[in-house]
Amino acid sequence: MKRFSLFALLLPMLLPALVAARESSQGPKFPSYAPAASVAGTTWVGADSDGHYYEYHFQADGGLHYQSPSGFFKNGTWKQDGDAIYMEMNQKYAEYRGRISGKRMKGRASNVTGKKWTWEAEKRQGRP
Repeated sequence: MKRFSLFALLLPMLLPALVAARESSQGPKFPSYAPAASVAGTTWVGADSDGHYYEYHFQADGGLHYQSPSGFFKNGTWKQDGDAIYMEMNQKYAEYRGRISGKRMKGRASNVTGKKWTWEAEKRQGRP
């Protein structure tokens, strides 16, 4: 019983050292992906699941200018959090959520009428 009491007393003091030793022997931990670069000032082009072509021009101030089948508009906004991208158009008439992976992004979208679709885009090289 005395041994158990001594063990129970020492365990809380030794446990953090044992965990730290194990973690340091495994090497540093890094995320398995590189964080996405900011899309500010870039242009991306692609299509949605209906086959419609789009261009997305990400303004540095968070504005989104875009070309859609119905014309060119400057009434959108965007936000980025790491590799997550969010775009809304026409006061949230349509909302796009997706992920960026290198020079590609893709995701899902919906609008106020309940329509849902997917979309993909690639970063345009050179001047927007």
